[in-house]
Formats: sequence, C-alpha cells, structure tokens
Amino acid sequence: MNMDKSHSDFHSSNAFCGNAGPEEMRHLQELVDKLSNKELKQLVAAVGIKFLAGRNSLDRDNYERVIDEADREVFYREYRSIIALRNKR
Repeated sequence: MNMDKSHSDFHSSNAFCGNAGPEEMRHLQELVDKLSNKELKQLVAAVGIKFLAGRNSLDRDNYERVIDEADREVFYREYRSIIALRNKR
C-alpha cells in the first residue's frame, strides 16, 4: 500500500468525504436519519460500499460512519429510489 495516499484517494473523487462542506454534510446526516436500519443497509450496499466484517456483526453506527464515502450522485439517486419504494407501500 502506498503510504503517500490519503483516505480520499481510495474512494470516488465525487464522494462526500473530502469534498462536501459542512452544510452538505449536515444535509447528508438529516437524510440518513430519515432511513430505517434496513433502508440504510440497502443504501450502503446500493452505493457500492462493502464491509470486510460479516454484515450480521454491524450496527447502524457502522453504516452511518461509511456513507460519506459514497459518490454523491450515486447516493442521491439511490436514496430517491429507496424513498420511492417506501412511498409505494
């Protein structure tokens, strides 16, 4: 592993992490807070974030801590899809 790389070198250049300002990060958290645990897990998977640990050993906090690594366009698209599915029920 190249030690000269920063954390943001390992995810999309359009990720929230390293690119979003404080207002957008607050907005991200507000959106995440509106999701059920199941919806948040679906969203994390849909944006392409994978965990090394088994999914059964993870709690909501684990998912909330990594969602900022999502590509912003992908996040908003997938978030809208999850909310649309919720509204159809």
